[in-house]
Amino acid sequence: MQMRYVLFPFMAALCLTPAACSVTYGNKSVASPAVYGALTPGKSVKTDVYDALGQPSDVVTMEKGVLWTYRYRKAKNNLLGNVPLFGVNLIAGGKNGDVYTVLALFDRKGVLASRSSEQKKLYTSNLASLKRTLDGMIEDDSSHQRVEAEMKKIGRPFDPDAAKEAMLLEKSLD
Repeated sequence: MQMRYVLFPFMAALCLTPAACSVTYGNKSVASPAVYGALTPGKSVKTDVYDALGQPSDVVTMEKGVLWTYRYRKAKNNLLGNVPLFGVNLIAGGKNGDVYTVLALFDRKGVLASRSSEQKKLYTSNLASLKRTLDGMIEDDSSHQRVEAEMKKIGRPFDPDAAKEAMLLEKSLD
């Protein structure tokens, strides 16, 4: 009889926990082909891509032009990630989810030369995520400066919060 009083609150908490343990990072528009599909190589320019997808996660200058990277991640805790015992979810838990990537390559004139998209499954352990977060507090992130400089070039606002979120997402992919 008393066991029921112990198990009921435990089971109720366990059922409610998964809903609270999903995470998303990045730009949700990246998961929508309708949004980036309207961008036309040879016609769309950087400001068109910015207006459709927002600030990129990273900007890399290459020999033939500039590559903008966009990412979005949607993930939920696995079963062990929901165990409410101290340490179990940290050591054995993790997140399963999808990572969406859109790459936009611009020529030297700022015209969209090509775009591509990819979706892949990704598992991240909670312990590895904690290490990356701690490492990120120490490391310098040059992508932040590259994106900020690119936003100045095209006359669009730079969002430092979006840049920090993008950095966390990029580190989860390492």
